[in-house]
Amino acid sequence: MSTIELAVVVFLTVMTVISALMVVTVRNLIHAGFWLLPFFLGIGGFYLILSLEFLFALQLLLYAGAVMVVVLFALMLTRDVMNPRVRQTNRLYVAAIAASASMMAFLIVVIYRNMGGLSTLPPEVDAGSITRQLGAMLLNEYVLPFELTSALLLSAMLGAIFLARNPKVELMEEETANEPGEPAATLLHTP
Repeated sequence: MSTIELAVVVFLTVMTVISALMVVTVRNLIHAGFWLLPFFLGIGGFYLILSLEFLFALQLLLYAGAVMVVVLFALMLTRDVMNPRVRQTNRLYVAAIAASASMMAFLIVVIYRNMGGLSTLPPEVDAGSITRQLGAMLLNEYVLPFELTSALLLSAMLGAIFLARNPKVELMEEETANEPGEPAATLLHTP
């Protein structure tokens, strides 16, 4: 590995780790959503280093583009994220830390058990053949799980929007719509 390649790997690693930490530590959900962009770009950079151009393009189009926009759109629809009086965090950080530590321990065990297979470099792969095989598998062998996954993700997002809606705000909006002569914005922001 040349010095330039090593510098690129170090840069991508630092960018990915720092942006991932910022996603889970910043208090504003919109800012956390924007920190997803350098994280997705860093992961895409690793795909590019591994000569997986198709996965790099998918990473940019799906995750850095579509998924991030959907996440930000869902956040803006469901919560008053720019209001400093609305709390943006919850008290589940202990459970989140425990789950993250468990996943980290699991990954360390899996990597440690497979260290023997990593001692030799894998042979060169033909990226074109991988793309063809992936496309054929998604449209033939795994088309049902692929479509079920998309339906599951869509239902999860709709469920999150339904659970996060605020009935008090909706009631105030309905009352505002029924009262003639009062500007809606004035009534909504009255304490």
